[in-house]
Amino acid sequence: MRIRYFLPLALMLSLMLIACQQGEGSSQPKLAVVDMTRIMRDSEAGKAGVKHLEALQADMQEQLNAIQGRLEKNANDADAQKELQTVYMMSQQRMQVEQQNVVNVLYDTMQRIINAYRTEKGYALIISSEAAASFDPKADVTTDIIAAMNKQKVDFKPAAAEGAADAAAAPAVEAPKAAAPAEKPADKAAEKPAKPAEKK
Repeated sequence: MRIRYFLPLALMLSLMLIACQQGEGSSQPKLAVVDMTRIMRDSEAGKAGVKHLEALQADMQEQLNAIQGRLEKNANDADAQKELQTVYMMSQQRMQVEQQNVVNVLYDTMQRIINAYRTEKGYALIISSEAAASFDPKADVTTDIIAAMNKQKVDFKPAAAEGAADAAAAPAVEAPKAAAPAEKPADKAAEKPAKPAEKK
């Protein structure tokens, strides 16, 4: 008789233990992961940023093609050779600035949306999937963030007029020099847009 009563008692204790464990699990903070690269690539804002850069690059290429056309007609045109070098360096510098500007705009928008999503859904932490050694695919909220990003209208404008003015002034001074010194303004220009991202 004792064995009969002992078995149901053990079963009841086991069920109580499982219930306690589930209760403890439900009180754990909610965590999620997000694929930042996928958001940049697949969101409408990310695609718009790529189109913006492609349009700028097409304009620069058109300008270079016009100068190269002059050189094809007269390979000894020294002015055209200098102009080609100057315009090429300016284009490289500007694209670095514009690319960083697009990344900053996308990152700021994405960060704002992720913060709002975390608060709304009650997550204690949302980390980048690249930083997670392992995670349950159910914890990935990237699709939700992309959907939220797609509802945002993001405008991409050319980099600040000050940066453009600096880039325009630099070639006038450095055009007669060798190509090597021209790399310094490019480095400075690339650093300028990165500052807002560092503050976060």
